[in-house]
Amino acid sequence: MLSHLNHRLYLLLNAPTHPGFVLVACAKITAGWLVYLAMVLLVMLWVRGRADRRGRLLASTGGVFAALGINQLLGMIWYEPRPFVIGLGHTLIRHAADNAFPSDHATFMWSLGLGLIVTGAARRWGAAIWLGGLAVAWARIFLGVHYPLDMLASFLVAPLGAAIGALLIPAMERWALPPLDFLYCRCLRWLRLPAVLFPMDRAASPDGGQADHR
Repeated sequence: MLSHLNHRLYLLLNAPTHPGFVLVACAKITAGWLVYLAMVLLVMLWVRGRADRRGRLLASTGGVFAALGINQLLGMIWYEPRPFVIGLGHTLIRHAADNAFPSDHATFMWSLGLGLIVTGAARRWGAAIWLGGLAVAWARIFLGVHYPLDMLASFLVAPLGAAIGALLIPAMERWALPPLDFLYCRCLRWLRLPAVLFPMDRAASPDGGQADHR
């Protein structure tokens, strides 16, 4: 019964026989590139965001890895062949014929977005990434590589990852942030990157405090 409903919903959201070129192009960009844009944003939040929130950024990232780890466990418990494996609907992108359940792309977006919100690292950007996760979920169903049930599982896993991220804040701020901030500052000095793009006043100084370039 659940599988039948899953397939019915999939066919409602999957691309029609002759989809428009613009819609397909938008779906392909959304399905593949929003995740990379979210990664770039995470890096920019580290580089140009508030230095006192870097520990929370690390905690949010840890929550994402935890959510993806939960995905792997769920995939071991439940195997769902991708739609094109069973000849269901239309597939518009190439994909390996591996387990469809759950969606790592959607889990990444939703767990990162929620993580940035609940940790307080960057709430507005977190909300934008979370909404982007909805677009990714639609696009990957539309293009024929996931079912709605895969996205529902990702939607439920993401809060668990974000909660784990929130719990990681003290450990990240105490143990992970100081050496990473130190290494980041050393790299900036060694590479001599343009200060306009990589402001040194946001990096830790070699003695462990904030750099002072007055």
